[in-house]
Amino acid sequence: MKKADLILHPVRFRILQALAGETLTTQEVADRLPDVPKSSIYRHLKLLLEGEMIAVAEARLVNGIQEKTYELAQRPYLNADDMANLSAAEHTQFFTTYLMNVLREFSDYLESTEAETGSLDLQADRVGYTEAVFYATPEEMDAWGAELNAALAKVAANGPGNGRVKRSFAFISHPLK
Repeated sequence: MKKADLILHPVRFRILQALAGETLTTQEVADRLPDVPKSSIYRHLKLLLEGEMIAVAEARLVNGIQEKTYELAQRPYLNADDMANLSAAEHTQFFTTYLMNVLREFSDYLESTEAETGSLDLQADRVGYTEAVFYATPEEMDAWGAELNAALAKVAANGPGNGRVKRSFAFISHPLK
């Protein structure tokens, strides 16, 4: 299975996100994805293990049954080699899956926050979405990308606790035609 197929499947994408910075049992993964049947979670965990995207962090006996705790084995990232030779249709399919996951996460945030608090305060939650249009050479884009990656690496290294909230930052870049 191609790495892109492995990562950008809607359920596997969500499992990988759930495991970001955490170790979880199958039940804990299922608790975070309540709309996904547990049998499906088992199947996708097996594929992610076979594809070496996740690893067993711990295995222990619980009531005579082996309970495994999973963690990311590698960052779920697609590099240029992973994306090489994909057709326009495949890129569109993967991009659509990605956008649908971003939309689902944002909708979940909005709905759960409104249900819990009765209102939304995007500013207090440091939530936003915008688009910036600019001109840049490939070299300027490379330099800017390196700066952005360095800034993200600092907060990506943070663990849970100390008032931290697990967050997502989606970034899409493309030339305008």
